[in-house]
Parts: sequence; C-alpha cells; structure tokens
Amino acid sequence: MAWELFRKEGYESTTVNDIARAAGVSRRTFFRYYASKDDVAVETSDELVEEMLAAMARRPAKEPPLVAIQRALALALETRLARADEARGIIRLLRESRSLRRALLERHARMEERLAAQLAGRMAVDPATDSKPALLAFLARAMMDTAFNVWYDQRRSDVTALVDELFRKLREVTRSR
Repeated sequence: MAWELFRKEGYESTTVNDIARAAGVSRRTFFRYYASKDDVAVETSDELVEEMLAAMARRPAKEPPLVAIQRALALALETRLARADEARGIIRLLRESRSLRRALLERHARMEERLAAQLAGRMAVDPATDSKPALLAFLARAMMDTAFNVWYDQRRSDVTALVDELFRKLREVTRSR
C-alpha cells in the first residue's frame, strides 16, 4: 500500500499521514509498527536480506565462499525480481530519492555485518583478525546492487544468468596476469 503511494505521489511527497490513511489506521497505530516512513520503505530490503542470509545458510559448507555467495545471491534475487513491477518501482524510487538511499544504506551495513559473521563461521576464521569475511560481505552487497541496476537498465529476464555473468566478469577483472 505504501509503495503504491510512493510510486504514485513520489517518495518525498508521501507523508506518514498519507500512508496511515491508505492503510485505514491512525497515525498512532502506524508508529506502533514503524519509526518512520523510511522503515516502511526499506522493509522490502529487510526481506531480501533475510532471503539472502537463509540462502547462504543452505549452501554446502565445503563450497568456496565466492561460489556460495553467487548461488545464494541468484536465488534471493530470483525470488525478489519475480515481482518485476514492484522491483522496478523500488529501483526507480531509490534513484530519485536521496533520503530513501540513505535509509537503505543503514540496512546494507547491517546486512554486511550479519553476512560477514555468517561467512566467518563458514570459513572458520576470526573476523576480528581476518578481514576476508568483511570483504566478501561487502562484495556480496555490491554485486547485489549491481545486479539490481543491470537488471533494471537492461531489462534482463534471466536473473541467474545475469548473476553468473557478473561474477564471471568479476573473476576476469581480478585475475592476476
């Protein structure tokens, strides 16, 4: 409901009162569930984070971390981008609204922390002394952002092929020569 308002009126123009009214609740009730309209807007990102972390947890323990990230990311994005109209609307709004991008950055930082902890366990390393899990978590988030943007700009339909292509290109540009 809030996303419909954001798409129709624009993120900056939509108020908490507008969202509460559309939902048929009072402003007070709205604030029982959300601290701000930013929280409503980034809720979809929170769902994606949970999908990504769950997909990573299901990857085989012996699988190399970068392969696990690639496969988990493809699965999480496939689920998210299946609702193409909603995903396109979200990306468009993110491109238009600085405040929405700022709110999402906070969520990204939390995702990276959680993913780094998950990767540290998977790799059996101490994240306090080994920076590889943090680096891989940052890379996973950057690849997620890149995949969303390429999907949006190029109107790609095969998400798994897109993610595979991005990781292949990453390996190409980072290969030592």
